[in-house]
Amino acid sequence: MDRHKADRLERIIASLSEHIDVLGACDCSEARQLLSIARLDLQMKVHGISDSELRALRRALDHQEPRGASGDVVEFAPAQRAEKKSTG
Repeated sequence: MDRHKADRLERIIASLSEHIDVLGACDCSEARQLLSIARLDLQMKVHGISDSELRALRRALDHQEPRGASGDVVEFAPAQRAEKKSTG
């Protein structure tokens, strides 16, 4: 992904994060979840994470200890990869 496109998507991700926080404060959990999914999709595109890599992460997390009693959702923000996948 070219840098200009990635920068534009990063700005959208930042905006979504702000909206997600507001929705959480307004007790709008369903809308908050929908925007969180959209944000994750964009983060995956920016960082070059494939669906199969996300599924592998999910399987690894499923084998760890269960969530706490509160059921808190852990936000995942992967660090930018040193190597980018080729797009062509």
